[in-house]
Amino acid sequence: MGGRKVQDRHSELVHMLEERVRRQYNLTATEVEVRDPCTGQIIGEIDLVGIVDGDWDIYEVKVNDSPLKARRQLKNLGQYLRNCGNLTLYYYSGINDKLTKVD
Repeated sequence: MGGRKVQDRHSELVHMLEERVRRQYNLTATEVEVRDPCTGQIIGEIDLVGIVDGDWDIYEVKVNDSPLKARRQLKNLGQYLRNCGNLTLYYYSGINDKLTKVD
């Protein structure tokens, strides 16, 4: 699959997942840049975040099945966001249509 097609499919999956889970949250946001608070440098991007009562659910969406890469990305973001609230990390595999909690 070409780069543009993968990017389009990724955005489609992110928005589909947001529609599926949005009723659980007070606030949802997609494609959120995360910056280092000291340097302002971009650390990464959250595909989807849902927030309710101080609890943050962070979703990493992959078009193809890449659980190791997703886990690494989520753990990295979690280190920067751990003081924001209670974090729960999720990986969504588009090819398998499967949502998995990441410990």
